[in-house]
Amino acid sequence: MNKIIIFSHESDIDGAGCVILAKLAFTKIEYVLAPNNEKLELVFREYMENKRLDNYDKIFVTDLALYDPTLTMVANSNLKDKVLVFDHHKMAIEKKLNRYSFTKIIEEDAKGKRCGTDLFYEYLCDNNYLNSTKCIEQFVELTKLEDTWQWKKVGEFGIKAHDLAILFNCIGIEAYISKMINILTSNTKRFSISSEDSSIVQNKKKEYEKKLQEIINDAEYFEDESGNKFGIVYSDYEYRNELAEYIVTNGNTEAIKYLIIVAMDKGEFGQKSYRSIEENFDVNEIAMKHGGGGHPGASAVNISKEQKEKALMLNKKEGLKYLANCGQTGRRKMTNKNWSFFPVPFDHLKTF
Repeated sequence: MNKIIIFSHESDIDGAGCVILAKLAFTKIEYVLAPNNEKLELVFREYMENKRLDNYDKIFVTDLALYDPTLTMVANSNLKDKVLVFDHHKMAIEKKLNRYSFTKIIEEDAKGKRCGTDLFYEYLCDNNYLNSTKCIEQFVELTKLEDTWQWKKVGEFGIKAHDLAILFNCIGIEAYISKMINILTSNTKRFSISSEDSSIVQNKKKEYEKKLQEIINDAEYFEDESGNKFGIVYSDYEYRNELAEYIVTNGNTEAIKYLIIVAMDKGEFGQKSYRSIEENFDVNEIAMKHGGGGHPGASAVNISKEQKEKALMLNKKEGLKYLANCGQTGRRKMTNKNWSFFPVPFDHLKTF
């Protein structure tokens, strides 16, 4: 096997974890990082149209899924024997993207919650591309615990998993990949970050204590068309998970079912991150109504250029209300089993 390329998610430690495993398994590896499925589609199709993918022996897509018609194009070409897709997002499953022989999309099975990193790890080990160690096993498990939000249920080991996400936010994906490879190649028995990196994480946690309260104090509260009360706030993307955890830890005094974090620093024009606050509330269903999706506990919707421009012309409360109503490509409504598209936003929110 000569040349390998992996397309993966740039936004969290799961996408990074797949790249790290690929670099451990193969001697020649190139990687392309994308912030979301839409960008992945554009980049992957460009590679296809320019015949660049013909130069690779294996093409992996991890922690994101290709959509149709790209999947159909792959299935009808010689690429079908080269491409392998590993994803775990509920939205991809609901779109039935796992119906192809080269797509493995599993959110949960007999092994429990899955993530891109552990699905890819299983493949690499089963096909003898990667010699596993206890250290690598722990790294994969920590990544899965964080990415599936199970880290809160397993005590001290779970805190270590969340610490990896904090470190990732602090140093960025390239430095994170480099650090993790160094750890995984120099230690076979136990995974642990350095004392220097641990200090970075602890200092960031102290910063969070004050910053998160400031952000939450600036939130607005509405009720959606189904009667679900939610909060919405402008925030930098790095705080999206910490904000949800902060609300839950502090008793959810506003009694909201979910939180929308509007991060104008994410992607080309911004992103809305949806996070469940009430246990078992499915924000994926909410996000899909607005053209996005993801997981039951964590989903996202991209913000368009026009939506960003309009929101920033309004005062904070009206801008957030407008964005809460907006869909990615238009608000979608099911009519006679077909998707019909309507202009956005629909002003259905009750204000608190």
